[in-house]
Amino acid sequence: MFERLRAKIAQIIAGKQWPEASFDPEGTTMLGVSEDTLNFYMDRFFKISPDRLAVYADVEKMDRTVEEVATALDMLADNAIGGGGEQSFTISYRHGVPASVEQIVDDVLYRTKWRQKAYEIARGVLLYGDDFRQYVIDADMNILRLMYMPPHSMCRNEDEHGLLKNGNVEGEWAFEQRDPTTNAFIAGFYPWQIQHLRWNPSGKSPYGRSLLYTARTAWRKLQVMEEALVINWITRAFARLLFILDITGKSPQEAQEYLRQFKRSLQTRRIARDTEGVQQLSIVQDIFMGKAYHEIGGRAEEGLTDVKVLDTSTTAYSNMDALEYYRSKVLMSLRTPKAYLGLEEDINAKATLIQEDRRYAKFLERIQGVLNEGISRTINLQLLLKGIDPQTVPYVIQWPTPVWTDIVDEGTAMNNFAQAAMSFSQLGVVDPEWLALHFLKMSRTEWNELKARMGGEQ
Repeated sequence: MFERLRAKIAQIIAGKQWPEASFDPEGTTMLGVSEDTLNFYMDRFFKISPDRLAVYADVEKMDRTVEEVATALDMLADNAIGGGGEQSFTISYRHGVPASVEQIVDDVLYRTKWRQKAYEIARGVLLYGDDFRQYVIDADMNILRLMYMPPHSMCRNEDEHGLLKNGNVEGEWAFEQRDPTTNAFIAGFYPWQIQHLRWNPSGKSPYGRSLLYTARTAWRKLQVMEEALVINWITRAFARLLFILDITGKSPQEAQEYLRQFKRSLQTRRIARDTEGVQQLSIVQDIFMGKAYHEIGGRAEEGLTDVKVLDTSTTAYSNMDALEYYRSKVLMSLRTPKAYLGLEEDINAKATLIQEDRRYAKFLERIQGVLNEGISRTINLQLLLKGIDPQTVPYVIQWPTPVWTDIVDEGTAMNNFAQAAMSFSQLGVVDPEWLALHFLKMSRTEWNELKARMGGEQ
């Protein structure tokens, strides 16, 4: 029964039968297991493919099955964009940008839903290392939306100098979409048609690198250890009964027969008249045994027959240090302090918290930098389609501060800004428009609307 359960669990976990260990001295390794068994585990859990699609498959599975990974990715994306919606980021312009140009920018951000999609784009680029979006453009040269392109199906073609190709035949397009299973060509795209955001790209690869790339080895080891732990809990979770029977004076053959008869007597139960069945032993059943006395040297001594309860739990399956070690290595790749995930226990030093907070904030700023690249490409392409040189439109993309300590002190900071603004205004150093654009970070369109309303009220 145990072998059938063992094989079933192995089939579920590994997708194939459990490899049988060979005890041939010539076929075993110095670890004491067969070479086939060792190769199976090495292939299953420890060999890491650098292929891009293999990386995508691994990180997707980690996102689906490891709660710490999914939570950390959610937190990174959410904190980087500052909550999402209209509060995610703002566009500030320098003096001299026409209101009509500002309206073009506002409209394209509204149509493409950049503020709403910032969260999923940030999370996707961290998970895969790549995020592909196709610009959908209408006949009036308006960018209507950003269409998601699965990273598994997209290819980036560069020349020997690392520049995007600009051809219009298969293999020469800047970007190509292919069937991930057959590699069949589906469609080709010019450089301006695809927005490709990359996380931590290297000079050797045209693609980005997943935030979880270095965690794959630790995750596979953690996976096999957890599965071994589960198998142990399933198959050895209950106490076992150990029967010690008195076989004094019996030959080996008689002792074996005696043990078989005793075991059969415990497992046999009467179902009906002249009908017997077999039941398995269970620790919840009462077992009634007779215990005889023997005369030894003129004295009555207890027989050797006995029954004991075996506790099969061992420290090897209750010591979680190894699992914690590999889980920490996975979390290290996510750059998210354990305290933010509710996993850190002994964090009391104020200096430690401040240091972690600053590192985390710097990491969030890197994520915002990648998003800035995508937002700028969208805005610049829309301006070009409308015949406007993006170089003549100076703008800045501003995000909410990711520093948690600054967020706590935001009320105090705003109060200080308000007092300084009032003093500057009373001294005549600056006018209300400058204060609105630079202190309140309003766009010129918003300021004009506010001024119009204030004038109407007057």
